[in-house]
Formats: sequence, structure tokens, C-alpha cells
Amino acid sequence: MLTNHTPLPAIARPYRDHKGHSHILVVVKGGWRLSTGRMAAAEQQVGLHEQSVKVLLGDLLLDEAQRKALATRRDEEIVWLDHDLSPPKPAFDVLVAGYITAPPNYTKDYIDASIRIGQHSSGMRAFAPRYWRIGWFSQHAKTIVPAVRRVPITYAVADWSEGFPLNPPGASQGLVAAWLPWIETKHASSRRLKYSKKPAGMGFWPENVWHRQPHAGTYDEVWQRERSPDLPKDFNTRFYNVAHPDLQLPAAPVAGTAIQLKHLSTQANIECCFPSLQLSVQATTAAGNTLPVTRLQADTLIIEPEYDRLSVVWRILLPAGAQQTALRSVRLFKT
Repeated sequence: MLTNHTPLPAIARPYRDHKGHSHILVVVKGGWRLSTGRMAAAEQQVGLHEQSVKVLLGDLLLDEAQRKALATRRDEEIVWLDHDLSPPKPAFDVLVAGYITAPPNYTKDYIDASIRIGQHSSGMRAFAPRYWRIGWFSQHAKTIVPAVRRVPITYAVADWSEGFPLNPPGASQGLVAAWLPWIETKHASSRRLKYSKKPAGMGFWPENVWHRQPHAGTYDEVWQRERSPDLPKDFNTRFYNVAHPDLQLPAAPVAGTAIQLKHLSTQANIECCFPSLQLSVQATTAAGNTLPVTRLQADTLIIEPEYDRLSVVWRILLPAGAQQTALRSVRLFKT
């Protein structure tokens, strides 16, 4: 069905939307090198992920103190990268899959990292493993090591409410103590940390997180009786955005928009630009009619500093039609 006139990985699949309408979903993914800003060769393009990329917490690049803090969670499986086969997203997702990394000879127990895309910026502070200690007359956060070198960017170490057991190493017996998140929000324009019980981070966020769950809709007895297996009537397509709200942009950056990364790689500062590439499709129906050219919309930016890679995902939903108006072929090309 899909004729691909580009060197990029692409796929066309039947898709039924949340309102029950039938479509053809077209997804395309392109990769560039962060260090050069140039399109990678076709044979070096990263493929479309038809399933989420999952890893074990214990398989992440962790230091000894981090492994100790996660001793009971090493076999916990987390989503590192989301699959690419979602429908078009209402906002533009910016995702970083990697590690907050300190510069050489760094001696502090936290690292400030940030990303800037044009005029939009988001910052966060990553800590060495620490716990909240409540004494008889005081309460304070305490790290278990004096310095931190690298912190994985994942919701698994950024949530205040889940996964942090009581009584971490070093807590005095008889005093209340609990692990604190390793990642918190920090606005780039402020020197002060903005404490918030809402999880922070630049990576993928799961379905039950605070900013996605309200968009999932209501799964009650009425839904079970009248709608299942279709999505609820109050489902919001904003649910498909998996980035942190701070990194959901109103629209895709224009070509050439400056991108700046700080402390998100062994290279302290990385500068590149949003790629210049426009993609379109043209469909043909069962009756042999050629439909107007339609442009795909970029809705996801994935930055993987460890692989020197920047990827953009484009998507479009085409009405599937029926009988003589049913789509029979889709041609993908650069415009």
C-alpha cells in the first residue's frame, strides 16, 4: 500500500480513532547526527519502534551508590523509549533519552541540566541518591555520597509517590526517612530549585502519570456496557503526548530553530538546529482517483545524546474510505 520515495523508515497501517472512524495511519522517522546537524546516511537511520523500548533499572549506567539505592528495584522494567505507532499528537513532544552528566572533576551532589529550543527552555536538577530525614527537632534532605557523576533520565527515579522505600542506608534508627526523587524541576531563569510534588524529567512518561491520566477518559460501568472496547467519550487525544508538560510545545519548531543542550552528555554543551525537511503523501482510491497532496506534521523530537542522534517523527491520519473511495495506495515523498 505504501510507496516510499524517501530513505526514511515509514509505515502505513489501518487505524481506528477514538471516535470509531477508520483511517490509514502513516508514520515516518528521520535521524540526524547531533554533532553535525546533517542527515545520517539511509543505512544508518534508526528504525520505527513498533513496541516500546524497555530496559531493567539494574541495566542502566548506575554508580555504586545508585545501585545500592535501587537494590530492591533492579529487576523493575521501565519504558526507555515509547513506540512510534501512536496517532498524530495534538502537541509537539520533546523527549531526551539518556543521562544527566556532570562535567569532568565535578564535586557537587547535584547537576543542573537544561534544554532550549528556540525561545522555549526547560531545566532540571539531578541529585545523588538522597533521603528525607525527619529528626526530633529538624528535617532535611541528605545525600548518601558527596558527589554525583550521572543520573538516568527516567520517570522511575523522578516520582515522589512511587518506588521509594522507607529507611534508606544511613537513616538513624527510630527516625522517619524516605528516599527522595533524583530529579526535580529547576527553571533555567532561576538559581533556586522549584520544589514540587509533581514528577519532573525530560524523558517518556507512562499512562498513569499525573499529567496523562486525566486525559485517558472514564472507564466505568457505563463505558463497559455502552462503549467497550472503544475509548470513552471523554477521552482526550492529549493523552498521546508522552513528554513532560514543560516539553510539550504548541507546534513543531520551524526549520533551523536553535537547539541547545546542557549537561545531557559527556560533552557539556551541545548546539544544533531543528532539521529542514518536509514530507507529503498522495493517496489513490479503489476507483483510481488521485487525492490531493497532504503534508505530514512533525509531532515528536527524540534526542539521544549517547548515540549522537536526533530523531524526528512525522504522522498523518488519512480517511480510509469505503468501496470505491477506499484508499488503495499511498505515496510518500519529500516536498
